[in-house]
Amino acid sequence: MEALSVVVIGSSPTVDSLRLLGFEVVRVPEKLGKAEEDEVVAKILESRVALVESEVYASVAERLRQVMSFVKEPPLLVVIPSSEKASTRRLEELYNKLSMALGVRLRWAKKEE
Repeated sequence: MEALSVVVIGSSPTVDSLRLLGFEVVRVPEKLGKAEEDEVVAKILESRVALVESEVYASVAERLRQVMSFVKEPPLLVVIPSSEKASTRRLEELYNKLSMALGVRLRWAKKEE
């Protein structure tokens, strides 16, 4: 059985704590250049599970979409919030994709806090 490879990619120091769980942690700069984007995408594709901070994901999302469509067994991609931002835009992205797939604009019920 193949070992489960989990990689955590982020720019904030909080991702370092996930090293305690045995995950490989890759720290990247806040602003990614082309070379860093290539490195992040390659790291995601060579793992089975990738936890990616939302800001990093936003930088590589389009490139990942293009590449993942050709991958036979894509990794599980989990977008995690950074310590500076408590939420991600992933739910909104999924909402838009579901609305497009169904051909109707779904209702969006946001919780009042």
